[in-house]
Amino acid sequence: MLVMRVASVQTLLLNSDACRVSLRKAALIIALLITNSFATSTPSVAVFSGDMSPRARSGDADYADGIEAWDAKRWPDVVAAMQKVVARRPHHDNAWTRLGFALRKLGRFEESLEAYTKAITLNPHHREALEYMGEAYLMLDRLSDARDALARLDGECKRVALVFTDGDFRNGCGEYKELKTKIDAYVASGKLPDRW
Repeated sequence: MLVMRVASVQTLLLNSDACRVSLRKAALIIALLITNSFATSTPSVAVFSGDMSPRARSGDADYADGIEAWDAKRWPDVVAAMQKVVARRPHHDNAWTRLGFALRKLGRFEESLEAYTKAITLNPHHREALEYMGEAYLMLDRLSDARDALARLDGECKRVALVFTDGDFRNGCGEYKELKTKIDAYVASGKLPDRW
């Protein structure tokens, strides 16, 4: 009996004019919202991870200028821009790393090592800074220091691998592979590759 009464109430509600008007209004509002969202939306952009993603210009104009100079391999401009960044934001480990790299490319090795040291002091897990520091040591014929940087990088890559993968980092830690390859080439030939 209760089931019949519930069914009767539902029938009355659905058949009432007020209910039909409310349902029509709701359907119309939903249709308008959907149509409007398609008509005014911006085109979709695919998002990728890592180097595949298009990089948005930084809100820090000096850092953005430094990155543009970096991409164009204009090392003096990278140095000038990143020096401005670290003067204003001394905690910016990526700016210190880029500054160190550009200084190294200009042959200013001691300043380069100081910049890498600052980056690693700020962020002891900065794999790129560790890799670049190891490369600088090789360029200064400091093989033992380069190997120390590689050992630290090994630890960082394992730490990340244990958190995010099955623990085998060697296929996914590009910084480790790059530095190891360069150390191996240095040991085999006794000198640095020409393309550094």
